[in-house]
Formats: sequence, structure tokens, C-alpha cells
Amino acid sequence: MKTTRRERLACALLTSLALMPATVAAFELPKIRVPAIFGGGQKEGEPPPAGATPDCPEVFIDSGAAMQRSPPDADAANVRYQLSLGETARQCIIDGGHLTIRVGIEGSAVLGAAGQPGVYGANLRVAIRRQKDDTLVASKIYRVSASIPNGGTRAEFQVIADPIAVPVMSPRAQDDYEILVGFTQGVEKPAVEKKRRGG
Repeated sequence: MKTTRRERLACALLTSLALMPATVAAFELPKIRVPAIFGGGQKEGEPPPAGATPDCPEVFIDSGAAMQRSPPDADAANVRYQLSLGETARQCIIDGGHLTIRVGIEGSAVLGAAGQPGVYGANLRVAIRRQKDDTLVASKIYRVSASIPNGGTRAEFQVIADPIAVPVMSPRAQDDYEILVGFTQGVEKPAVEKKRRGG
């Protein structure tokens, strides 16, 4: 059976989580049989990672950062390529007084009318924002790239971000933090607007 992109991303994220040390949840949160990543990825009868919680911050796309086009101001006839964000996933583990967040992102590169096959890349930021004061408490930029072969017009990329640990503020992390992702030129600046993403 052919695996879907969501299943591949969920599997990759679960594999990375399996390498994390076993922990004990700091709060009596609802037990989950299936990790909150695209609604699946865990085999029947397999326990969730120790400390896993469904109260994970939501994923948002920074306003205007869901795609990156070259040249930036090109019209349809002059675009060389465009990078776009697609599926997102996240998983949260509570370890004592810390919440460790893992984020997975998939995207694609598509050739434009003026484009040629090749390797195309961009900077992608993954950040955690504290909701009570809109402060970025963690941020890291990753270089993503996709290789479009001869005869092709599209290629995909995938990023599994490094673990991000933030203080536990309450039993409901989704009320305390939010996850921001988006393309960037490398300049760190808080996002004012955001676009909700599934995951």
C-alpha cells in the first residue's frame, strides 16, 4: 500500500521522538493512544511516548511567509521557481517543568515559466511564541532545499526541527504557547499576524 505524505512525516517525527528519554507527565492529562500528528502514525496496541500530551500548541504560518518566489516581484510569466509550505505536524512531551516540542514541516518547490531544473532552497524559521505577551521564547532558522530533476517541474522537502524546550506554564500548553513557521530572509522579527495551520 502506498504511504501518504502525512504518514511519512508522522513516521519521521515519531522515529525522532523515540530517541528521547522516557519522562513522566507533570500533570494528570488525558492519556492518548495515537499521537496528535495528523491523527495517526502509531500502531495498534503501541503505547504513546512517556509524557506525551494532546495539549500541544497550535501551528501557525507567519503572515506572508507561506511561500517564497523568485524573483520576489515576478509575474506569472517571469517566475523561475516558487517554494511553498504544505503539511505541518507537532508532538509535545512533558518532562518535569519543561515542555519539549517537536515540529515537522513539508513543502514543495515548483518551477515557473522561466525556471529550469535544479536545486532550490530557502530559509525556514520555526519559533515558539508565548501568548500572554507575544514574546518569542525560542527561534531557529533551517535551510531547506528541493531538487527538481531534468524533465520534472516539482519536488518536495521535509524538515524535522530540533526539540524546543519551554517552561510548563499550565496544564494547557495550547493556551500558553503557539508555534510559528514561515520562510524568512534570516532576519528575526516577531510576526504580528498569523495564519492557522492544521497539524
